[in-house]
Amino acid sequence: MNSPTSPRTVPALLASAAARAPEHPAVDDGQTALSMGELAARVAGTATLLAETGIGRGDRVALWLPNSVEFVESFLGVLACGAAALPLAAAARPAEVRRILGETPVQALVAPPDALRTLVLPGVSPLASGPRGLDIAAAPRTQRDALLSRRTPPPPEPADAALVAYSSGTLARPHVVVRTHENLWWEAENFWSATRLGPDDVVLGVVPLSHAHGLGNALLASLRAGARLVLRPRFLRRQTLDLLARERVTVFPTVPFMVRMLAATDGRRSWDVAALRLCFSAGAALAPETYAAFRARFGVPVRQLYGLTEAGSVALNNAPAAEIDPASAGTPLGSVRVTIEDPQGREVPRSEIGEIVVRSPAAAGGAERALRTRDQGRWSAHGELLITGRTSLFINTAGNKVDPAEVEAALRLHPAVADVAVFALPAAHGEQVVAAAVVRRAPCTADALRLHCRTLLASYKVPRVVSFRTALPRSPLGKVLIGQLLTSMSPGSPQLRHHCST
Repeated sequence: MNSPTSPRTVPALLASAAARAPEHPAVDDGQTALSMGELAARVAGTATLLAETGIGRGDRVALWLPNSVEFVESFLGVLACGAAALPLAAAARPAEVRRILGETPVQALVAPPDALRTLVLPGVSPLASGPRGLDIAAAPRTQRDALLSRRTPPPPEPADAALVAYSSGTLARPHVVVRTHENLWWEAENFWSATRLGPDDVVLGVVPLSHAHGLGNALLASLRAGARLVLRPRFLRRQTLDLLARERVTVFPTVPFMVRMLAATDGRRSWDVAALRLCFSAGAALAPETYAAFRARFGVPVRQLYGLTEAGSVALNNAPAAEIDPASAGTPLGSVRVTIEDPQGREVPRSEIGEIVVRSPAAAGGAERALRTRDQGRWSAHGELLITGRTSLFINTAGNKVDPAEVEAALRLHPAVADVAVFALPAAHGEQVVAAAVVRRAPCTADALRLHCRTLLASYKVPRVVSFRTALPRSPLGKVLIGQLLTSMSPGSPQLRHHCST
């Protein structure tokens, strides 16, 4: 007999959806399609199989899987058996996985069989995932494990750890965040309260489920609404447009890189995406020209969503289409509270810029914890959140603070610049210098770019170091990986001196 599912847990979201409409489509990855009832049954079986290996409350299980039915049932099965899931990017190399799991120990790793053959980790049970579920033949079994296999594992409690999120390293300081079942339950509830997704919605998941954006705004959101989730393992622009049209997708979580690529795809063709009622972007700022190009091409506004690994979705621009301010992140979702504060923790006057501080039951630590985001923002005249910068990325040079976003915007105005990232390089005496990594679309020199910047920016904001690259290193969501740029650049390196004089 199954144990009752505790409220305010992730299994409760699935149990509720399956009880309401067991035959309703739940998830489809192009290879396998499951109804809500079928998904619930497979998740229960996965939870029991995990218990056979001794996995339970207090344990951690890494998932090295692409967007797929296997990811969904493995993630939910891990949580249903009482353990916490650590999703890893499917594109991660074995060396990256080995490093992450060396810093964040787990009891088991779920991955496709081919991936498991490339990685052997002492003390970590390898669990092969495939169309038929988990294969635990290689996992150790004891007499206690055999006894566990005869009963359904006890359901998790709201305060149990559910998600272990490893930062992408965008800030060159990766860190681990642990969120509970109740945190994730509240994230789904807050998003639903603002969007009112329902069973008739179709959610497209091409943003990686291993990232907070895809996990919260595709998987958890569809479970809370009882909506159909369509998954693909990676973003392919023509395939994505075909899916939006053919599957009559109504909800599309995306990122600026994807929006820009879709708007520029095959201008000779047209795609009917009229069913799309909610398209929202997160992970990075959405450039005005990208917003305008997508809306002109498809007639659909892309709304900005502001979220954090530590708190999930925080705010969403949910204004009527005719009133959307493309730069706005909208208003806080559901029970989320946002304040703009000075360094002493005092709220600043409504139109002034300060640090964005989040208090939310969806955040790690709960609603009582003041989560200082290190993001800068202010309230608009209409009471909407505007993200203006990021304090942790500000560059301190000669006693001045430089916002990299401002320098990037200036460089993007040069016709030869296709892509750019601006960041700080350490200098002598604890100082920093402004550095830029540039991808060119046409020939230009570092001196030409500096001359261009001097016409738009104060002299201390002009990059002293300019490096030309064929592409910028990016995460699966399109964020520039500053940490990787830093490891390849230093002010005194011969390679950099060559770049600067090109």
